[in-house]
Amino acid sequence: MTGPTVLFAGGGSGGHISPALAIAEAVQSINPEATCLFACSDRPIDAAMLEQAERIGYPLPARPPSLKPARMLGFARSFSKSRRMAAELIQAREVDVTVLLGGFVAAPVASACRRTQTPSLMVNLDRVPGRANMWIRPSASTVVSAVTTVKPFATQITGMPIRRGAMPPDTPAACRRQLGLDPDRPTLLITGASQGAGTINALMPYIAEQHKSALDRWQILHLAGPAAADAARAAWHRSAIEATVLGFRHDMGVVWGSGDLVISRSGACSVAEIEYAGLPAIYLPYPHHRDNHQQHNAAPAVEAGAAVIVTDTTDTARTAHALLDVAGALLAAESPLEAMQTAAAARSGRDSAGDLARLAIGLIGSLGP
Repeated sequence: MTGPTVLFAGGGSGGHISPALAIAEAVQSINPEATCLFACSDRPIDAAMLEQAERIGYPLPARPPSLKPARMLGFARSFSKSRRMAAELIQAREVDVTVLLGGFVAAPVASACRRTQTPSLMVNLDRVPGRANMWIRPSASTVVSAVTTVKPFATQITGMPIRRGAMPPDTPAACRRQLGLDPDRPTLLITGASQGAGTINALMPYIAEQHKSALDRWQILHLAGPAAADAARAAWHRSAIEATVLGFRHDMGVVWGSGDLVISRSGACSVAEIEYAGLPAIYLPYPHHRDNHQQHNAAPAVEAGAAVIVTDTTDTARTAHALLDVAGALLAAESPLEAMQTAAAARSGRDSAGDLARLAIGLIGSLGP
């Protein structure tokens, strides 16, 4: 007897692909005969992550919505084409249930589910649901939120799913050795998530150059993004502080496992993986979202004493001053960091992938939206 076919819809960043991979792993742990397919964007990050995970991806030409007249027609065309392609995929592969991870890829797939009467589970990932999620919610068979939202969105709060590759595989010393780092030296992780973050890439070498003593006790591991790694290496070299710079790691667990403190954006997936690893964090939320959802994603960790927030700007010197004002003591002394590490450890080890997989499988055979 063959297992069910589950379609996952989401993409455009690791923040959608990684939770989808986590739930897919859990689905196949429950039923090894299950087939997991992925409707993703046509951005390179999606293809790279799915290929590394040995998953089957079906890129759609979906684009984010825009209120600009010049882009509205293009969005409408890409939505229509993506919906048609998704419906054809659902029918051709006899999809039993779809898991919608939100965002501009999930929206046309949700519409295709309605047309084909395929049951769907919507999983909201951010504390401030985006426009696509608000649009999808009424038509999904079941709606849950991985996190408590700022305004009511779903009655069931599940927790975030964590893929195995994002779970620390060993002790901090062993993870550092695997990355070629000194196993006994405190390690500061710097990351802008899967695509990197230009302002963070500029900020930290600037601090190293202008305020060198702030980083004296740390060894630096910087994930700069695939397109920015060479420039980041050059910037660190100019600062005269040695740093290990990587473009991207698929096995983020060894990265999280190596650290004592992380400086990061606060996308939902990044926050979840950092919290799973029990890492204290200095978050610099992406500042150009109108809803400030990254700021809200970081807020519960801040309230628990496991993180601090620094306002990011395009003025590197200004952001550096703000970071050192808010978090200089964490960088310079052990005792403030130890308190944050204790608070972070209390929030670690939470993973909802199994619960979400069971919810999805439980929808099979229902009448759909």
